[in-house]
Amino acid sequence: MKPPVRSVIQSTGLCALLLLLALPGFPQQRVQSPVEGSGFTRLTSCDTLQAFLETLDGRGRCTVRRLAHTSRGRSVSYVLVTSSSRFGEDTSKLRVMLFAQQHGDEPSGKEALTLLLARFAGFELDRLLSRIDLIIVPQMNPDGAELRQRRTADDIDLNRTHLLLTSPETRGLHDLFDTWWPEVTMDIHEYGAYSRAWSDSGFVKSGDVQLGMLTNLNSSGALRSYERDSVFPFISAAMQKSGYSFHEYIVGSPSEYIRYSTTEPNDGRQSFGMLNTLSFIQEGRGGREPGEGLERRARSQSVSIEALLAFCAGHSAEIRSLIARERQALAACRGLPVVLCMDHFPAGREMIIPVRRVSSGTDTLWQVHPLHDRVKPLSTRPLPAAYIIPGELAGIKEILDRNHVQMEIISAPRRVEAVVWMIERVQPDTLEDEWHPRPSLRPEKVARVLHPGDMIVRTDQTRSLFLAVLLEPESMWGLVKYPGFGFLLKGTEYPILRIP
Repeated sequence: MKPPVRSVIQSTGLCALLLLLALPGFPQQRVQSPVEGSGFTRLTSCDTLQAFLETLDGRGRCTVRRLAHTSRGRSVSYVLVTSSSRFGEDTSKLRVMLFAQQHGDEPSGKEALTLLLARFAGFELDRLLSRIDLIIVPQMNPDGAELRQRRTADDIDLNRTHLLLTSPETRGLHDLFDTWWPEVTMDIHEYGAYSRAWSDSGFVKSGDVQLGMLTNLNSSGALRSYERDSVFPFISAAMQKSGYSFHEYIVGSPSEYIRYSTTEPNDGRQSFGMLNTLSFIQEGRGGREPGEGLERRARSQSVSIEALLAFCAGHSAEIRSLIARERQALAACRGLPVVLCMDHFPAGREMIIPVRRVSSGTDTLWQVHPLHDRVKPLSTRPLPAAYIIPGELAGIKEILDRNHVQMEIISAPRRVEAVVWMIERVQPDTLEDEWHPRPSLRPEKVARVLHPGDMIVRTDQTRSLFLAVLLEPESMWGLVKYPGFGFLLKGTEYPILRIP
């Protein structure tokens, strides 16, 4: 039986309406994020977030994919956002990657990203997508979030696994980075506003958002200057216009000293920054309780992120050119000095931040003092042409494989001229308030025969500086400080050779 004519007309009309609604220029129904739907009275649970992301898949420029599974089987998802017919199709676009809630007890960054995703799904931010493509991971640590704790369910701090990549969540994130090589990344966190280190000094930090830039001296100096001179002022102006307080990310105690945050390449900012990425860490103001002041916390983070995206869209060609030049230089670093130890020193720069007096509860401004605002090198070594890793050090090979490092596995005996570090003594040192082993070394030229299974890792590749930071025995962030690798400094010879 043929359907009634009226039904055919109604069906045709409905299809036409749906097609019109899918057009970017047609007025769209506003999409609401879960936290908005609750009136900012409830944090978005892992299950609610996954359900929300499922509704976005294929809607308003968004495509949802799986990044990893946690140790408890929960999904970590990411969203590709583009105005092109396919993500990455337009190679002239700048690629930006945003990821939040590596620490499960820092929820406002996740909520900020859901606010942005809702707006992208409703075509409200299409102006940004003409020149940028976006990769968004709203929640890196769903297990920790459900447990209301910083670490994962198996007690891992995700923001200290970006070097060895021992966690499926961070391994998935770095695999995603290697798939698309975004030029800009932002790692989104919260800072503890009510720490004893501050309250005992009479006040607490009250800034809505702090932004941390690259500080590791092995990242490009041109990128560090560009972040400080161009990007930071732009975001600061946008935050001020929106009525939110904003300043550079600082750590430490007023009763001792205050510095910029860590230079450690084992976190989500410096790890990508050492690949010459325009990389940031954002720290929103945390609450005494997870949901305290949630709307302001989420919206202030969202405004800062959107300001970064606006800057990127307005300067996309400039940023792409800068990143391409600096990344190309990474494969030509042999013989150049690599900074293996560094620390923070005062340089005279002034910083004034908003604080709240503990005694009266009144808001005021405080000039940060003493501010250790300059990172200086303490030891450097020239980057060799290659490293030789004995085949029995399989654990190191696994780390290099996870980081997509190129290497040659020796298949037949081969004689090489190399340099071995002779270990004279090892003594403890403290840098950035952490313990580090500091060996005294003497170089010695040797002729060695390589055997099948030994590895030659050349440094004429993008991860050249990463290799030096990981493998050099003097490196303050190198393998020797991590559990399971202390044996590298136990003998008289450091087992990893250098080809000068």
